[in-house]
Amino acid sequence: MKSALKIRLLFVLLVTVCSLNAQTYRLEVSYNNPVRTGSGISSTYFNGIQLGGTGEYNLKNNFSLLTGVLYNFVYSDKIQKGANSQDVTYKTQGHFLDIPIRLVYTYPLNKNLKVFGYGGPNLNVGLFQNLKITSTQAYASTSPFYIQPRSINVYNSSDSQYQLNRLNLQIGLGGGVQWKKYSIKSGYNFGINNLNKLDTGSMHQGGWYITLGLSF
Repeated sequence: MKSALKIRLLFVLLVTVCSLNAQTYRLEVSYNNPVRTGSGISSTYFNGIQLGGTGEYNLKNNFSLLTGVLYNFVYSDKIQKGANSQDVTYKTQGHFLDIPIRLVYTYPLNKNLKVFGYGGPNLNVGLFQNLKITSTQAYASTSPFYIQPRSINVYNSSDSQYQLNRLNLQIGLGGGVQWKKYSIKSGYNFGINNLNKLDTGSMHQGGWYITLGLSF
């Protein structure tokens, strides 16, 4: 319930900001490479795409405020190798929304060419994330090494190992170049809050991305 309330409040904030008149709107498409790390677990690397739109609101002295909504689809295929080909495979598909709130500084080099840098929070909201575990292990179910094959939505799970919070607060830094209506930028988001609902250690998710944009 608390997570649902937080998500509703975030959307109310976004709608309030977007009710203002942006000076620049931008369509964006990205390749992103999130990574989930934590204490006592191996890192999980994702590959994915991001699509959405942003609006940029001019402030003063070449500063502006950027926000928007970006949809993400990511996937991971991780294999845990064992002896005699007794492997465990973890396949994950995730769907997220990103809501960036960035302070941008732009420096024009000439009429058509600009460079810019930015920083600020990013609200990464999990929609659905399915984890499918398959195994070729021959251990008995009573063995401490046994891993149960199963499929889990980690946001809505009673599983003893996988229960994640939907809200991932991140802080990001990046920069890029804009030529006329076209832009390219890259940056990194650092995960701040613990995503693990269980008392088994901390878990954070951040990642790198590169984005192409079209302004209008």
